[in-house]
Amino acid sequence: MPFSALDTAAVARALSQLAEQSEDLVDVFLERSEVVLLPPDGDPPGFRVTREEGLAVRLSRGDRTWLAARDGIEPRSFSEALRQVARVLPAAAYPEPRLDVAPWEGPATAEEMATFGPDVQRLLRQEHVAFPLRMTVSRHRRWLQVVGVQLVPGPQRESFYSCVVELPWGRFGALLPAVDRDAARWVARQLLATFRARQAQPPEPYRGVVVLGPAAAAVLLHEAVAHALEADTLALGGRPEAAVGVRLGAPGLHILDDPNAAPEGVRRSADDEGVPTCRRWLLRDGVVEQPLADSFWARASGELIPGAARRGNRFSAPAPRSSHLEVLPGELSAEDLVHDADGLYLGAAERGSLDPLTGEFTLVVPHGRRIRRGEVADPVGRCRLRGFVGDLLGTVQGIGKDVEHAGAGWCAKGGQKMPVWASTPALRLEGVEVLV
Repeated sequence: MPFSALDTAAVARALSQLAEQSEDLVDVFLERSEVVLLPPDGDPPGFRVTREEGLAVRLSRGDRTWLAARDGIEPRSFSEALRQVARVLPAAAYPEPRLDVAPWEGPATAEEMATFGPDVQRLLRQEHVAFPLRMTVSRHRRWLQVVGVQLVPGPQRESFYSCVVELPWGRFGALLPAVDRDAARWVARQLLATFRARQAQPPEPYRGVVVLGPAAAAVLLHEAVAHALEADTLALGGRPEAAVGVRLGAPGLHILDDPNAAPEGVRRSADDEGVPTCRRWLLRDGVVEQPLADSFWARASGELIPGAARRGNRFSAPAPRSSHLEVLPGELSAEDLVHDADGLYLGAAERGSLDPLTGEFTLVVPHGRRIRRGEVADPVGRCRLRGFVGDLLGTVQGIGKDVEHAGAGWCAKGGQKMPVWASTPALRLEGVEVLV
């Protein structure tokens, strides 16, 4: 861990010069990141490595925030950021603290990625299909340390993979906790479904039964629950704490955000403000229990709990965001979810969007399968689900018992791109609107 030898006490003393009022929040966010990319076949061979590190000093006072970011982690950069936030030189400055950070470890490689593409190709051949594809695999790693005047949590580490596949008929992307055989099988299944639906026609617009596979359910719930219950989103329509106790989903729908239960490589015990994370019930039995909040919104409301602050990089202030959604499983098997139904089975989603002012939600699906008389049948092409959050979540009439752990995708709210994760079962929705 690069920050294990950091003199956090000296850093905290230097930060204390900025805290003039009892409610001032002052901290420094230290970040080191690395991306190792393995290009597709046909490009020049070899790993592509991007490394960077830096820090940001923040002062929050009332409803105002000052932020100064610097590339590099060194005493001079820290001192400059302190002075920028303070606007003037402190009257009695502490000596610049030593910022002892471990050096980068030699050349970066990720040999585990080299076999991932061939494994996916081999699994496709076992299904007696072959088609041209260009696969790019990347490993993402980030090390974080937050130091405040009174709060100094342990350093945090994230490590995960992303996969992008260019196909003649479209593009597929996924976040993966690992690039092992299980991940290769999952990607191969997604590519096979895309191949089989490449010439399928979109379904006719209708309102009825839709069964969402775990991957599609993860995207829907991230947009329609996590984003909808972030304190800054709720504040656009009034007081965030007013959402507590409101029925947002069907009875039996239990959804949490728990960063400490995420896949091992992205598990977090503290958020990007250094506040301990918690097992937060967003919906309990369909009713809002605790929205997502950072320190700013927790102080502003007095009823919200901090610990859900995230920042895409050191150049952005933290904001309330979901990390790892967890949906408690139901009792229905895959067969039970489609039993006695005519409708659509949608296994994966391309993207989702939420209008925070109106609550209108859209889920874009690249392909799916028809459900005929309780059986999953022929493929269909691109379509969209549309509805308002309260109405859409109220259509959940069945919850599967088998949970799938994976990435819900890249989230780019407010221009801050960051990975989000989910553990979700399949869901049966009834009376939902499907459009082309």
